[in-house]
Amino acid sequence: MRVQLAAVLCMATLSAPSFSAAQTQSTWTSSYTDGVVTATETDARGRITAMIQCRPPTGDLVLSDFTLARDGRRARTSAVGIGNMTVNVPSRVERNGRDDALMINLPQRPPILAGVQPTDHITVTVNNRSHTLSDGSAVKMKEVAYGCWGS
Repeated sequence: MRVQLAAVLCMATLSAPSFSAAQTQSTWTSSYTDGVVTATETDARGRITAMIQCRPPTGDLVLSDFTLARDGRRARTSAVGIGNMTVNVPSRVERNGRDDALMINLPQRPPILAGVQPTDHITVTVNNRSHTLSDGSAVKMKEVAYGCWGS
């Protein structure tokens, strides 16, 4: 009986799905709909964790962070960093679909885009809580900006 139980446990362990590095990585997708350029970051479970949008005609960049909405409820400003440069900008929490998101409006052509390097990450900080977006986030922001502004 014990041998059968041990055999069943071994088979169950071997047949269970493994947790690999590929399952823990976030992915980026891009879209262009009705003049709005959007880059969306999703986690391994398919949940949206961040969005970067550029909306004409103003050309403002809107960074939405779905992981910091609870922390940003009473905050009026957030820090957005790319590489070594950080800017403090107004922020607010808004309902975005079914979820709340920390919404950050960056002015058109923010200075932090000038020094974007391929290995840089975007970091959002509000009320001493930080969220670092996944690989390629700074380049995605630059692509969204150029898709909206044209140069």
